[in-house]
Amino acid sequence: MQNRNYSVLDILLLYLMLETIVRADTKTVERTKRLTSALKNEQTMLVAKYVVSIRSQKPQIIFGDNHFCVGSIVAPRFVLTAAVCTMSNRKVEHTLRSIVVVGGTPNRLIAVKDTVTKKVQRIFVADNFIQRSTNNIALLKLEDSWPTGNPSIDIINLPKAEPDYGISYMVLGWGRMFKGGPLTGNLVHVFVKLMDRNICLSMVKTLYPEMLCAGNFDEDGDNSPCAGDTGGPMIDNNTLVAIVSHRLGCGSRSTPSIYTDVWYHMDWINDTITNASSPTAARCCILLLILSLLCLTVK
Repeated sequence: MQNRNYSVLDILLLYLMLETIVRADTKTVERTKRLTSALKNEQTMLVAKYVVSIRSQKPQIIFGDNHFCVGSIVAPRFVLTAAVCTMSNRKVEHTLRSIVVVGGTPNRLIAVKDTVTKKVQRIFVADNFIQRSTNNIALLKLEDSWPTGNPSIDIINLPKAEPDYGISYMVLGWGRMFKGGPLTGNLVHVFVKLMDRNICLSMVKTLYPEMLCAGNFDEDGDNSPCAGDTGGPMIDNNTLVAIVSHRLGCGSRSTPSIYTDVWYHMDWINDTITNASSPTAARCCILLLILSLLCLTVK
């Protein structure tokens, strides 16, 4: 009788211990998770039309499980993203056949009537790009234009002036819900404050002129991008301000994340889109191809 009572007591104590552990784990997750707004928040849905999911060519099991980066529609046939998104795990450039771009899908796991998948025709990486360092920006030229009249797909405005420090901007993506956690299915957003460069330099080792840093240390939680958000837009009033470059602070309330300043790269963006869209350039390529074929024929 005494032994049985003792066993019951043991079980009761074990239950209480497990309950305490579970509660502690729950509190830990609550402290480190990204403080995203409601998954289908109205603010998110208003700008979702500018945002695309960059994926490997084929899903592993279900639609959308091949997502790895985010981009923004900046022209009828162009998507702006981070240059690291054009590199494979082996640090070599992705082949054109290995990536696709998907727009009109606020939930990356569900294809709806407005969802459009585009193949990439050409990849343009900024001059002097160094992985995890400078000029982390790239343009993807698509095989054809995004459809017009699609309410879920639109071109975002590019900046006409440098960004203002000390104010909050919206950052969007399908990244991890918290450090080490799963990717979110729905497009979500966080607000981060653009930090003064001198303050930022006291918190990070290097900050080149084309880099911005932002965070939100006033909130009780992590308001910073995570894995899966790279290349995602920082937006203000339907204008693309910056793109997620280096995620230094997923799960951290003391380290800002690094962004690529779109305004700084506007000359490169405009020149690349103009030259890549030029009929003259296309004709030159065709002419060179014809001349090459003629030379082979003569030989």
